[in-house]
Amino acid sequence: MKRFALLSFVAIAALAQPVAPHPDQNLNGTLWMQTSAEYAALTTQAYRAAGLALSAALADPNWTAAYEQTNDFRGLPPAVILDLDETVLDNSAQQVNLIRNGKAFTEEGFTAWVKEARALAIPGAVQFLHQAQLKGVAPHYISNRICNPADPDDPTAKVLKDLRIPYSPDRLHCKTAGSNKTDRRKAVAQKYRILLLIGDDFNDFTAVPDNVAERAKLQAFYEPMWGTKWFVMPNPIYGSWERSVGFDLGKKFEALRP
Repeated sequence: MKRFALLSFVAIAALAQPVAPHPDQNLNGTLWMQTSAEYAALTTQAYRAAGLALSAALADPNWTAAYEQTNDFRGLPPAVILDLDETVLDNSAQQVNLIRNGKAFTEEGFTAWVKEARALAIPGAVQFLHQAQLKGVAPHYISNRICNPADPDDPTAKVLKDLRIPYSPDRLHCKTAGSNKTDRRKAVAQKYRILLLIGDDFNDFTAVPDNVAERAKLQAFYEPMWGTKWFVMPNPIYGSWERSVGFDLGKKFEALRP
């Protein structure tokens, strides 16, 4: 009888233990973004370096960071172009929700998250943007979010205002027919001299193919731009790099270098 009682106690105790969550490919990356001092240090470092580059860019009338800028830009007012998600806005809480609930990313799910207007600011972003505005530089946001800048109640507009991020409707360029940002950069370049580009994805700077080898060649080709006119935020969770490798776990293993 005592043995039965002991076994019953052990069984109940085992059931009472917290169950380990289902392993998720993005667990470590999300945890790193939310908890590591290194992540905050990296983004702050990048924005601080961008601030120094901003001063050099303002002093040089021939300076532009956009290859789409083919017009005579020397007399145009200065601007910086930034991506939003994981560049200015931190959406890691949405990723946490996916991990905890064992769900995969979907556009519908992300749209629902955007409507909550709960994103936080990436460390270093707000300070840089206020610094740029004080220097007379207009921040323009080119995002693949679905949003309506003309609507004062738009969730993206609301979260920018709540975070005290410099914003005006004419400087928020949301997703149009497709995700390619080239045409939107061209549109900004017609009216502004683009001093810096800041993003977390290669496509925030120029259109690139979904091919690992070709992307590596282009990264090397644009080497003079990195850290001078183009500034990249770390994002280990998602991006076009993953699409280039393939979302299938087997393909990811095959892409690892020995």
